Amino acid sequence: MLAPALLVRARLQATILGVLALTMLVALLPATPAHAAEVERLQGDNRAATSVAVARVGWDAAPHVLLATSRDYPDAVAAASLASSLDAPILLTNPWTLSPSVAAALDDLGTERVTVLGGPSAVSSDVVASVRDLGIEVERLAGENRYATASDIATRVYADTQVETVALALGNHATGRDAWPDALSAASLAGGADPVPTLLTLGDRLPDVTHDALVDLAPQRVVVLGGTAAVSAAVVEAVADLGITVERVRGEDRYATAIAVADTAMSGDLGEPLDGSLGVFASGEDFADALGAGALAAHSSAPLLLVPDDVLDDGVDAYLRSDETAFERVLLVGGTAAVSDHVLSELDAAISGEPRPAPPPPPAPPAPTCPANSSPDCQYTYAHPISTWEDLARCESGGNWAINTGNGYYGGVQFSLSSWRAVGGAAYPHQNTKWEQIHRAELLWERQGWGAWPACSRKLGLR
Repeated sequence: MLAPALLVRARLQATILGVLALTMLVALLPATPAHAAEVERLQGDNRAATSVAVARVGWDAAPHVLLATSRDYPDAVAAASLASSLDAPILLTNPWTLSPSVAAALDDLGTERVTVLGGPSAVSSDVVASVRDLGIEVERLAGENRYATASDIATRVYADTQVETVALALGNHATGRDAWPDALSAASLAGGADPVPTLLTLGDRLPDVTHDALVDLAPQRVVVLGGTAAVSAAVVEAVADLGITVERVRGEDRYATAIAVADTAMSGDLGEPLDGSLGVFASGEDFADALGAGALAAHSSAPLLLVPDDVLDDGVDAYLRSDETAFERVLLVGGTAAVSDHVLSELDAAISGEPRPAPPPPPAPPAPTCPANSSPDCQYTYAHPISTWEDLARCESGGNWAINTGNGYYGGVQFSLSSWRAVGGAAYPHQNTKWEQIHRAELLWERQGWGAWPACSRKLGLR
């Protein structure tokens, strides 16, 4: 037997060897990716309530608030730089009456001043009066059109200082709302110390009011957002003719362009880089939620990225899985009607390095709307109530439409094979659907009347 001292030493050596072996084993195991962030959804019961939810997350107090219509985008699409310069959230309201959730938010945020974006057709005078009734000062910032409003906003942001960079984005599109995504992506450029204002242009030419704003602002550089399909080479040439350096930031689609703009903002190429710890996401298919999201992104020195409503864009997925992003917090603005839970789960998987979830199965096609008293596939509409034929079948066959009685009669209403063939029936009656049998029974009724089923028709009072 070992002496006590030797026994203690042996046990200690065994423990040390065990710890070393376990340490080596852990070192050899594959690393488990850390979950960088979880996606938080910000939503309300409607567009106005969602904008309020966004404001409550970003601001404990908001002495100044921008107010825009929840029904359309033009007047607020270029407002992220103004929101940033005023440190103000963008709230959306019903255009004719002040949304209750917005009224409550203005009170809770201690708002003293509201700047309404757009004219009375966008936000009515009744809404302005309701805001004033809350004891809040109101001003209206509106131009004759979206291009003029964007110019007024840019001039307001840089009324007393020199602007170095201006973003230029498409302001119109043949399909209406498809004009807004690139302009809203400019929110990523508004989060620095010197927020980049956004001007709007026609696709094929520079509007006079935008031309004049560029002359007044005299920036050193204009960043055109989107490819030539959005903003043509002719527009770029018109800007360059003003002696301004022009560069283009673009992707293959709205999602890739938003990523390119975000990368530009986070790289510091246009000034102070974004913080980049927060990522803000909103629908790339509906404008409303992206308005408030853009103000939050600018307030938080964060990029604004766009996502589809049902399945995550492959480019966005790849971007989030790359070394270029390391979000510590991710906010998805909008309810499931705007961005599905599946997209949320895909975002969550991408930022945590988990496998991408399989897409949900496509929804079943809606059931056809058939005329009354029709077969479920709408193929046949019957002259007699279906219930009458069902009553007749219960009498003839116990209601068994697939029966072969073995006595030369088949199916629910017991066709003879000759009668069935006479009305165009194929194969045997009982091998066809109930609805096909009723259709052929009506053709037989047209030839023979209820006498084709003498006993049961008499029993049911049909003759």
